Parts: sequence; structure tokens; C-alpha cells
Amino acid sequence: MRAEEPFSQLQLRFSDPIQGDYEIIRPIILYSTTVSERSRETDHPRSTIGDKAKRFVQEGMLGLIDKRTQSAGRQTGFPDVVANYILHLKHLYPPIHYREIVRIVEKKFGYKTDHKKVMRFLKKHPISVQLELGLKSFHQFDEAYDARWTVIRLFYEGWNKKSIAGFLKLSHTHVATLIEVFEKDGFTALEDKRTRPASHAHNQMTLPFLEQVYQTQVKHPDAGSFRVLGILEKELGEKTPSERTIGRAMQHNRFWRGAHNPYAVEKIEPKEPAELPYKPLYRHHYWFIDIRYLVKLDGKWIYSICIIEGFSRAILAGMSSRHQDEIAILQLLHAAFGDYGLPWGIVSDNGSVFTAEAFNSILEKLEIKPCLIEKRQAWQNLIETQFNVQRRLADAQFNEATEFEQIQDQHATFVQIFNTTRHWAHRNRSDGCVTPISVLGGELGRSVTPDQLQRVFKQLQFSRVVNRHGCVSIQRFCIYAERGLAKKRVAIWLYQDRLHVEYQQTLLARYQYRFNRKTKKIAKIDKPKLFHTMFASPQIELFELNDQEWLKILERPQYARRSTNKKDHAKQLLMAFLSFICLA
Repeated sequence: MRAEEPFSQLQLRFSDPIQGDYEIIRPIILYSTTVSERSRETDHPRSTIGDKAKRFVQEGMLGLIDKRTQSAGRQTGFPDVVANYILHLKHLYPPIHYREIVRIVEKKFGYKTDHKKVMRFLKKHPISVQLELGLKSFHQFDEAYDARWTVIRLFYEGWNKKSIAGFLKLSHTHVATLIEVFEKDGFTALEDKRTRPASHAHNQMTLPFLEQVYQTQVKHPDAGSFRVLGILEKELGEKTPSERTIGRAMQHNRFWRGAHNPYAVEKIEPKEPAELPYKPLYRHHYWFIDIRYLVKLDGKWIYSICIIEGFSRAILAGMSSRHQDEIAILQLLHAAFGDYGLPWGIVSDNGSVFTAEAFNSILEKLEIKPCLIEKRQAWQNLIETQFNVQRRLADAQFNEATEFEQIQDQHATFVQIFNTTRHWAHRNRSDGCVTPISVLGGELGRSVTPDQLQRVFKQLQFSRVVNRHGCVSIQRFCIYAERGLAKKRVAIWLYQDRLHVEYQQTLLARYQYRFNRKTKKIAKIDKPKLFHTMFASPQIELFELNDQEWLKILERPQYARRSTNKKDHAKQLLMAFLSFICLA
């Protein structure tokens, strides 16, 4: 038969399917015949010819083998080495999955199979009841590096994370963490990264340490491990254990000694943090101010008023007050401006004290922008997070206080603790500054002189020196302040109809007054109310006077013009000799 004969006649002489496939694609490979032309010559589909030619180029003659024809003669069992290893895996960890075995065998021997075949094989060769082999668990390795490397080796051999955790007896999370850091840092991640000195004790859960943590828990029952860590850092310094160790000690004390559990309440699912409308970008960019209901004393509320610097979260000024009026707010602003300068903006809610004319007038004169948050959106004011810390660290002491002076002392202590212990917002800083006061770094806001402050607050605040009787003089009135502050300068605040006498942000006395706008003078002062403070004189009074006998307000008489005494003109007396001359 000649080569020019039709392909339909030529293919009758082929003795092997591969020979026929090769003859179909031979002109395409050797003579650059197009697939379309060869399809017309052989009456074979163009896609089939193109696919065979492509497989021949990629795999050679093996690419022309019909994979479908290989199923009839495939091997029904496993090679001995593979079969033995499958049984070995099943002995090591009986709960191992069939698909895991397939993956492990393929990676170790390059032998491809499927999970159904493995399942049939193990049914024919069931393993006997396997006692525990006594293999090393993760925490029994002498070297931590070997334990970590075993986890990584098993994972890349084809074991899944759950099986590794069960085989080595460690948590699934620990396995996932080791694999994650290995993929990121390679073998460096398996080395020890000890953050503490070599002399660090292996067991820090000693009785003195547990007692120290317990006493802190008693003093601050609502504080978590992060806050307790900050408090203990001030006492232990560099020897302070990690937050995790402190958490274990707190859990030990809760279980064995009945310490309070601050996490007993139902936790609220964390929400995605929203963008703050007034986000501070640098120090003294924004200050945040607010008032918190603190505790009831004798049936009346005591309030906590604080100002924080937004970037560092440091409390610039704070006070506990019996009143939440404009005078208390202005007193705090005056103290903060004098110590830290001026910010560019002050963020507050829409309370009446923050929308009052006096508050906004002072901010306008000092070129400070008032920033009001949206109604019922307290999260926009950063001071709310500070109030949450105050609840955890100080509310227990506030509730135990029986006098206002104790609340003042505890409030001052809280401000000092808050500013000098680590803050959650600074935990990831690279400069090592983790406390609000260290982040603030002593930097001041826009400069303002005492004379400027005096001019701005002149209509509201002025100072007087207390005399030896404990009184101060205001125009023609003499009012009582505090005898224990004799020769000290106190501040007098006048706003609307209220007059406050305060010293070092502590209210000493409160009066009501009436102002005569025509004469521009105080016409009357009455309704005195004195407060017992830490500045009271230790000298016992010789005579105890009740409220009716003790005159707290003395009013001097009205000023009157002095009367001028008119002198009589001199009278000329007659001289005797003149009268004699006249008679003569």
C-alpha cells in the first residue's frame, strides 16, 4: 500500500493504538501541517488532534498513552514499604484520617493512592487493640527546639493540625501558632526568644508573690491582670513577672482564697473600633473633659471631674466635687491652663456646663476650639475609657469612704496611679513609653502667662489672703474661709449668684451673693455653707459656738462722706484805749 492512500486505509495496518496516535500527529510535528488540515485528512476531530499533539510536546510518547486504558491492569495492593508504613501510622495515632495517610504516603514515598483504597486496606489488615506506646509528648522534650521542630516536621509530612495536637498532646492553637511563625520567619522562629535574663526563676509562683498579688486584688478588686501588672511594676521594678504569670496568680487566689473575680459578669462581644471624630495627632492637640457620678455621701452625690490630654491619655487635672456646676469646671480649667498651657481644642459632651456662656467665653478669649460630641455617643469622648479604668481601680475605695476628705485623698491617689502605670493604648509603642506621663514627656501646650489668665478669669476669679481669724475681705464684707489657712492666699470664684472660696482645688466655703449692677458692687452676701477639709486648724476652739452665735459674715457700714467742720471767723475785740479816745 502506498503512502498516498487515504488515512482510513492506512490505519488498518497499525498494530498499536499509540502508533495510530503518533501517525495522526506526525505531519504536524515534522512538517508543520496545521491541525485543521490534518483533521480533514484523517477525519478526526480537530480538538482531539490538537490535544494529542500538545501532550506529545509536553510529555513525549508517554503523553499519547490513554490513561483510561490503564485501570484494567492497575495494582490492587500497596508495595511492602508503603503498606508497612500505613500500618505504622495507624499504630502511632489510631484516630488518624484516611486522607491524611494518603497525603503522608505521597509526600514520603511519592506514591499516589486514594482514601478509599487505604480504607479497604486497613479493613483487611485491622490493627489489634493498641496500648499507649509511651511516646514523648510536646512538653516532655528535653529541648524546646526539638519539640517545635517535631511539630513542623509532622505538618510538612502531611499531618493535619488536629492530629498533631492529639499526637503530641498540646493545644490546637499552639500548633497553629508554631506553623504560622515558621512560615513567616523560617527556622529562626524555632529558636528560644527569651525576653528575661538567664537568672530568671523557673517558678515564680512563690508564696510571697501570691500574697502580694492577693493584697493587690483585695485593694483593687475590679482590676484585671493588665492593671495589676502596672501596679506591681511600681513595687517590683525589673523583677516584675509577665502579665500571664500575674493572671495565673490571680486565678490561683480566686480559686483557693476567694478573691474577687472581675470577669464574673457577662462579657460583651468586642465591636469593631470606629473612627474618632476628634482624634488627637500630637500632644495637646485635643483635651477631653467630663463629669462622672462617683458615689453618694450622706444621700448626696459626689462627682469626679477630670481633664485628660488626648495623645498621651494623661490626667492633667482632676478633682472630686460636691457640685457639678460651672464654677467647678472653670476652677479645673484654670488649674490645667496654669500648669500645662493651652490646647487647640477641648472635647466635651452637650451638658449645660459645657454650653454655658462663661465656659465658651473663656475658650474664645484663649483661642481654644470647643468640640462637642454627638448626642448619646459617649464613646466619642476619650475620657470615657479613663472613667472605666477609674471604676476598676478606685470605685471600691470610694464606696468604703465615709467622709469627703477620704474621697478626695482616694481621688488624688487614683490620678497618680493612672498617670504612672502602663496604659493599654501605649502597649505597642516602639519607644518603650507605656505610661501616660512618660508619653506626655513634660511637653506643654501653647504658652499662656499668669497675667493673661488673670485677665481672662478676672470677672470670675480673684485671690485674697486669709487673716489670722480665718476670714477674707471682699469689698465691704468679711467672710469666713478657714482659720487653718491663716496668711495663705485663697481663690474667690464669683459666678451668677454663687460665691466659692477654694484652696488648691478644694472647696472651703460656699455663699450666695447679690450684685448691684448700678453701683457695680456686691450688695449682699448670705446663706453661708462651710465644708470640713484637711486644712482645718488643729487648734481646739476655746469656746464652741453654734451657727446662731458664730457670725460667718460681717458687713462693714456703708461708706459715707466725711463732714467738714466749718470754723467761725475771728471777731475783733474793742481795745480800751480806743474807747478812751472816743470818750475824750
